[in-house]
This record gives sequence, C-alpha cells and structure tokens, in this order.
Amino acid sequence: MKPFLPAALCLLAAPLAAQTDDEVEKARQAYNDGHWELALTVLIPAAEAGHPDAQNVYAIALKDGEGTEADPEAAIEWYEKAVAQGHQKAMNNLAHLYQWGVGDVAPDHEKARALYQQALDSGYGAAGNGMGLIYEYGQGVEKDLAKAAEFYAIGAEAGERNAAYNLANFYRTGQGVEEDMGKALEFYTESALAGHAPAWNAVGLFNQHGMVGEPNPEAAYLAFRMAVDGGLGLAGINLGEFVTATPGWWQDPVQGYGYCLWGINNASDADRDGFIQTCEPLVEYLSVEEEDAAKRFAEGINAAD
Repeated sequence: MKPFLPAALCLLAAPLAAQTDDEVEKARQAYNDGHWELALTVLIPAAEAGHPDAQNVYAIALKDGEGTEADPEAAIEWYEKAVAQGHQKAMNNLAHLYQWGVGDVAPDHEKARALYQQALDSGYGAAGNGMGLIYEYGQGVEKDLAKAAEFYAIGAEAGERNAAYNLANFYRTGQGVEEDMGKALEFYTESALAGHAPAWNAVGLFNQHGMVGEPNPEAAYLAFRMAVDGGLGLAGINLGEFVTATPGWWQDPVQGYGYCLWGINNASDADRDGFIQTCEPLVEYLSVEEEDAAKRFAEGINAAD
C-alpha cells in the first residue's frame, strides 16, 4: 500500500517549473506540518525566483536545519532578500535571529532593534514582543520595564500570544505597570486561547486559588489539562497535586501521581530534581499495584499525539 499523503502534499510531489502564490502557500503549510524536505522542493526554486514568502521559509529551514543542513549565515542572506521586498515576518524573524544569535552568528542587539522597529513601522504589531524583550532585559539599551510593557501591549493587540503572556506576567507582578490581577488573567486567557501552554498553566493556578473571584476547581482542572496537552512539564506537576488533593469528579490519587510522573519525564534538566521532590509525597500512600497503574497512566498521556 502506498503511504498516505494529504491532498496539499500531493500537489508538491514533483518540483514545479513556476510556483504560484497558492503553491507556495501549500508548501509553507506542508513545511509547518513537518514535511520539510518535500516542501523545500517547491520553496527553494520559488525563493530563487524571488518569492518573498518562500525566501522567508527557506531562511527558517536554514536557520533550524530542518529539511536541509543548518547554515545560519545563509539564512541571514535569504531573510535579507525577503526583507528587501518588505516582508514583515522576515523582518521579525531576522530580528529574532540577531537578538539571540544562532550557531556561529553572535547576537547583535542593535540590528535586532532596528529590524523590530522596521517591522513595527510597517504595521507588523507582533514585533512588539521581541522589542518588549529587548527593553525588559536591557539588550543593547537601558532596561525600561514601562517601555517593555508598552511594546508587549502592541504585540498583544496584534494577537501575538507570547506578548500577551509577557504582559500578563507584568500585570501579575506589577512590573512596568500597576499590578492588576484581573488584567493579568485577561491576558493569560488571551494567550492560552491562542495555544500558549504556560498561559494555560497560569489560568489553572488563577482558578485553583481564586486569584480573581472565587476558586473554580473545574476550570482549573481543564486549564491544567490543556497545558499538559501542550507538553508543559510544570503543568503535569500542578495537575498531579490538584488531582490528588482537590475534591471533585477529577480526584484520583493514581492519576495524580501519573500526571506527576509525566511532568518529571517532560521536565528540563534544571527543573527535574525539584519536580521529583514535589512528586515524592504523592506516592507514599499508593500500593505497589496503584504505583504501577500510575506509571501506565503516565505513559498513556499524549500517546495518541
């Protein structure tokens, strides 16, 4: 039996002599779905022919080494070709590359700031997140949390989920803005609905502890579960403790320890030891059979993804 290919990919089965905007868009979507090499059979010739969308995605592939050998310096050249044609996402992506550096390319915060500003001036509000980070961390400029908050607000207004999350953190802690837990929850929710797993985790904590209004344990459970679906190890720890100790239809110590184990397995090296210590009390009252059941439950989380 031949392997199944989505309809969009069937159109990419052979390189095209001349790529239309629609064909480049299908290739871009295929690239985002992880079909890197196949997508590049369309994107590379389109980039060479001068298509700015293709140039931007080809630059991403070269930066990340997806479907081709990583070559950050070549990525810069392709980003610059797209930027020269006014491609807003390429401006933002190249700014991000210079902001953090990649491979042998060292950070250049002056270039990053100029590109973010170029993107903002062209109407690409999502660049507000990168510019906000520059001012929050003082990257090549004097640290200015109030200015960072202003740029995060621009990014959030444009629907940039990281900007909404960062702005929510500012409202929660009173950095750069007056502390406002209601606004914090508003922006965490906005970011979460856009698919940001740490924001779902924050929404869970707000509802669990009644940080705005009364505690809402059901909403907390659902938010933590969304964060787990997004792969956030910390959410597994929070959900494990919640499911173990909080009365309701969700309460299940076996699943609670299972979520905790999943969180440990998905933790960063820096977080793993702390997660293990948090989870140890959850297993103390489980039988050997229940502990084995918890391990099987942990293995099944996201198994179908």
